[in-house]
Amino acid sequence: MLPSPTGPCQTSSRSLVFGLGPSITSEDGIITGAKLPTGRQILRCMLAKKPGANGALSQFEAAKVVLEQVRPFYKKANIPMVSDKRACHKMVDLVNANNKLRKISQAKRSSENTAKQLEKMECRHDATFPLWPPNVEKLIDNPEDLDFLASMKTDRVATFGVLDKKLQLKVKRREERQAAAAARQSRCEKELEEMTAMSSLVSESDEEPEEDTNTVCPTSEGEPSHKRKTTGTNVFIPHDILSRPSVVSLATSSYH
Repeated sequence: MLPSPTGPCQTSSRSLVFGLGPSITSEDGIITGAKLPTGRQILRCMLAKKPGANGALSQFEAAKVVLEQVRPFYKKANIPMVSDKRACHKMVDLVNANNKLRKISQAKRSSENTAKQLEKMECRHDATFPLWPPNVEKLIDNPEDLDFLASMKTDRVATFGVLDKKLQLKVKRREERQAAAAARQSRCEKELEEMTAMSSLVSESDEEPEEDTNTVCPTSEGEPSHKRKTTGTNVFIPHDILSRPSVVSLATSSYH
């Protein structure tokens, strides 16, 4: 194996490893992307943890660490996963299969049989690494999640971007409904305040003593005539105010 070059072209021209591709770097220890991880991402992340090295993690321990990186991708896609133990064993098997391929001697690497093994492994690396249960379709109710899973099993065209946009739209609609409900509540409270103010004016008007101004005005027959002057404020209360939808709605919500 040639030593890794240094300089600006280090990433694109670093040493190639048979059955693996470019040599492992620290960047391989972090899984990123907008899709479920591939076998290649899982493998390179596992090898970046250096399982089996002196003082490093065992293969199973490394698999548990990698699994915690993979889990959020499945959670975001609402796709169920196999048990943690089963998932870790699948990851360890992938590493062992790659190690077996890399142990093929230089003399046999150009053989037809080795070429077929290498091609099979490449397909496994490029495909989505399956960590879902066999009956996963029966466990998913959302058609959009099923479509995403179907794409991950085949062409891998789908991305989380589409799912994120739909989620943002749902959140936006919910916020709009909440804002509309708050506006209705505010209007109801305002109308109730106006009703209360009007009722107070009527009550104050009724409590004021009436000024009795008995004025004697001679009539044509010489008999006194008594006239009473009424004071207060005229208030008009619509006859249907208690049946208005906004008042009924506020009264109902206040009761509950």
